[in-house]
Amino acid sequence: MFGLFLALGAVVLIVMDQFTKWLAKTYLEGNAPFVLIDGVFELNYLENSGAAFGILSDKRYLLIGITSVALLALFYVLVTRKLGHSKLVTISGTLVLAGGVGNLIDRIFRHKVVDFFYFKAIDFAIFNLADCFVVVGASLILFYYLFLYKEKKDLSHAQTPQGAVKEDTAHGAADTESFAGDGGGEA
Repeated sequence: MFGLFLALGAVVLIVMDQFTKWLAKTYLEGNAPFVLIDGVFELNYLENSGAAFGILSDKRYLLIGITSVALLALFYVLVTRKLGHSKLVTISGTLVLAGGVGNLIDRIFRHKVVDFFYFKAIDFAIFNLADCFVVVGASLILFYYLFLYKEKKDLSHAQTPQGAVKEDTAHGAADTESFAGDGGGEA
């Protein structure tokens, strides 16, 4: 059931991304930036033929290939749970997957990625909703593995200093699932 929820969530995120890009293309292309907060944030249409920050500009087929392989690998590890049973990691991976697919759709059908969010106050690169999904998802995965993940240790056959086998009496305790992990920290 959780997998179905995530699949539907990914589809909704991809549709949101494509809809916002359609709005940007329809209402922002060829027009002056739409200022939301003067000097801070505006909607400014840009087509990016490369990856983040214009890296690999005009290398469309290379970017389509790299992105496709990366997304297929991510899909595989999510479906097979190679990253573990953590709901946070699964949700984060789904965000990255949805963002990657959103930008891949642009590269395949528009030949360029449509970007339109611009933080003028810090003169940050213009980006889109799919980029937000990728950054938030990747940040959550990083947060999980840096601060929440604890490697489950098998103590059932650990050696004591005298060489005798030590039995782990707590090893058989039932794990409870939480939002951040599977209770046991196994990934």
